[in-house]
Amino acid sequence: MMKLVLGVTLLVSQLSGVGGGLPQILHPDFKPSAPIKSGKRGEVAVSFTAMKGYSIDRTLPMTLKLTAVPGVTLAKAELNAPSNDPKSKDQYYVDLPVIKVPVTAEKPGKYEIPGKLTYFFCSKADGFCSRQVLDVKMPIAAE
Repeated sequence: MMKLVLGVTLLVSQLSGVGGGLPQILHPDFKPSAPIKSGKRGEVAVSFTAMKGYSIDRTLPMTLKLTAVPGVTLAKAELNAPSNDPKSKDQYYVDLPVIKVPVTAEKPGKYEIPGKLTYFFCSKADGFCSRQVLDVKMPIAAE
């Protein structure tokens, strides 16, 4: 019995130890659609690249939840990626979506808006699918 307990403990520590998590599958890129002027509404486009060998599910929600920071007004704190992809013949994106985030900076300066990106992915090699939640920081430079 003791060997069983030790074996299970070892197995669990191997699965949940440092570096035992999943790799980051989706990588966001934040770019303003045009220079952001203070006091005026601007837009940040969030595009994505996926790690090779993985597909991002378009039928399950991909959401970006942002946390307001002083000096920046968010038109919406939670945004969903569009699920339509005309090139797709199944439930996975062929062309990854772009999420457009409307923002207004009160005065010139640099801001960083924290948030969480949630999405679902599948491995093409072994069929493993999972949900992943990433901590993100959306940079804004207002003129």
